[in-house]
This record gives sequence, structure tokens and C-alpha cells, in this order.
Amino acid sequence: MSAQLSKLENLIEVAQEASSDKRRELLEGVTDLFLDPGNGLKAGEQNIAADILSQVAAEVEREVRARLSHRLADLENAPVELIRQLANDEIEVARPLLERSGALSDRDLIDIINRHGKEHQLSVTQRAAVSAGVSDALVAKGGDEVVLSLLNNEGAAFSRDAMETIVERSEASEALQKPLLNRRDLPPDLMHNMFWWVSSALKKHILTTAQVDEAAVDAMLADAQRGMGMKTDEDDDSLSRVERAVRRRMRLGQLNQDALVQYLRRGQVPEFIAALGYLTEVDPKTARRIVFTPGHEAVAVACRAKGFDLSTFSTIVLLLDGVSEDDAETGVRKQLRRPEEVAKLLELYKQVPIETAKRAMRFWAIRQQTLDSGETTSRPT
Repeated sequence: MSAQLSKLENLIEVAQEASSDKRRELLEGVTDLFLDPGNGLKAGEQNIAADILSQVAAEVEREVRARLSHRLADLENAPVELIRQLANDEIEVARPLLERSGALSDRDLIDIINRHGKEHQLSVTQRAAVSAGVSDALVAKGGDEVVLSLLNNEGAAFSRDAMETIVERSEASEALQKPLLNRRDLPPDLMHNMFWWVSSALKKHILTTAQVDEAAVDAMLADAQRGMGMKTDEDDDSLSRVERAVRRRMRLGQLNQDALVQYLRRGQVPEFIAALGYLTEVDPKTARRIVFTPGHEAVAVACRAKGFDLSTFSTIVLLLDGVSEDDAETGVRKQLRRPEEVAKLLELYKQVPIETAKRAMRFWAIRQQTLDSGETTSRPT
């Protein structure tokens, strides 16, 4: 008889006694057998020991179960059924296993995420590695605190669907924005989708410091544009009076940065929007969004993509200042921005590379085409 088996039989005898002290002694003794780095338990002995642990663990106090979890969390040959049992226990018991145990499979973790609340979910986000499948479950079931913790874990992997969901949630949750933009695995098109609702500082991050593989991005954009196909010119009859007039000037070669300034000086904001759209090759919805998104960083991108002079951009910003979307038809100007704000905007304009600005415009144009295509597809016939 092996020494380990002899110890196990002695512990089985202890199991016949019902006192709390004896049950604690039993748990400690059987756990010691699993942790013994010397003569390990054989397969059959492990099964017996695991059965004893599972049965007795359900009968002892929470503090004892928690101590057992801590001892088993890093054990390579930990009894799987017991680990599952403890991982579904109260959070004080489950936490070390959810954070560290390799005995829990992705399927186990997903089941726990779906069955339990925030504290269990937060513990899973602390694992050294979190698979994309587990992240999917956390994003689907967890609140912003859970998603934020997951974003801050460099060992977490994300599917494209999960990233899209978090990007959508970030519009209403400022806390998610910076950690999400700091992720190296955030797809560049989703990063540019966030441009419209993040702070000026994060807009600058997207345009000047976000790390992307520019060659890969250009290839992706080219594929997307080919997939969209070439958009044919609309018939004049389908255009508004403003759009027809602006397109006529475009065909005559009369649209340039000076023409944009002239439109604004005359208070012709709708003409300015249409002209900006034609010059930068974006749809009217995107052009309007560029003009009326607070901060004018989007206007900076559009002007930079066309290589406008810094003085022209400065003039456009000052003329646009205070024009709200509701007042676009009248061109009424309201409160001017502070000089220091204008200075920061002009500095950003100088920092953004022209190629980066062109790439951003292509992202925005393709995004709107995708949205329009989806609306057309889903529209009942």
C-alpha cells in the first residue's frame, strides 16, 4: 500500500465524524495530498479524493471553502468537478478560481458569466488570458464596469462583433472611450467611427497617435470601395436647388477653398456643406455631420485632406463658429470660441498628416455607404 493511499484511507475514516473541526481537518488533509509535490495520487486515488472534497466542501463554512479555493487555484491537477462547484459559489469563494484556475474551460467560464452577476464577471476579466469567446459573453452580459475591466486586460482577446458592440456602447459611456482607443487590437475603421462622439483630446489621439498599419488599412479601404461599387451620378432632378447649383460650379471647375470661404461669408451654409461634400467626395449626410460635429476637428480633417492653406482653414472655422444645425438655413452666427481653443485647433491641423486625413475621409465615406446600403436592403419592397 502506498503512503499516499494510507493517508487517504485515514482521511476517509475522519470523514465518518460529523464535527466541523473534523470536516475542516479532512479538507486540509485531502488538499495536502493534491498539493504534495512528491508522491502524487494515482488516477483512482485522485477520483476518491476529489469525491471526498466535493462532498465535504458543501458542508463547511464559507471561510473554509474560500481557503480551499485559494489553495487549489494554481493547482495543475485540481479536481475539475470541485473547481466548478467552488467557482459557482459565493464570490469570496469563487474569486481565486475565476481569476487563476486553469481547470476551468471556456465553456465553464461562459456558463458562470451567464449564471452569475457582476462580481463573478469582474473576476473572470482578471484572468491572465481571456479568449474571444469568453469576452463575447462578458460583453453581452456585463455592464460598463465589467467591459472596462476587460478592456484594461492586455491578455484579453476580442472578436470583431464584441468590438463593434463596445464601440456602440462607448457613445453613451465616456468611461469606455479612452481604454477602447488605447487597445492595439481595435480595428481602425471602428476607431474612426468613434471620432464623432469622443472628446477633442481623443479625436487628436485618433488622428495623430493611434497606431495603425497604414498599408493594411489602405488595402482594407480599397477592398471596401470595390465591394461598394462605383456610385453613379444622381440625376439633376433628384437633387435640391442648392445641390444642383453647387454641382454646376463643380463641373465648371469653380469649386475650391476660396469658393467655400465665399459661401460662408455670404451666410450660405447649405451651399458650403454641399460644396464640401463634392470637394471631399463624401455623401451629403457625412458632409453635414462634418460641419456640425462640435469642436470642428472633423472640419480640420476635411480641409487637411484637400490640402487647404492654414489661413483658409482658420477662416472657415471662425466663420462656422456658432452656426448650429438648426440655424443652417439662415447662417446665423452665435457665440465665438475662445482664442486658446482656436489655437489648439490650428495646432492639430498642422500635426495631422495629409495622408491620415485622406484615410479618415475614406473611412467616413465608406461607413455612410455601408449604413445606406443596410437601410436599402432592410427596407420592405
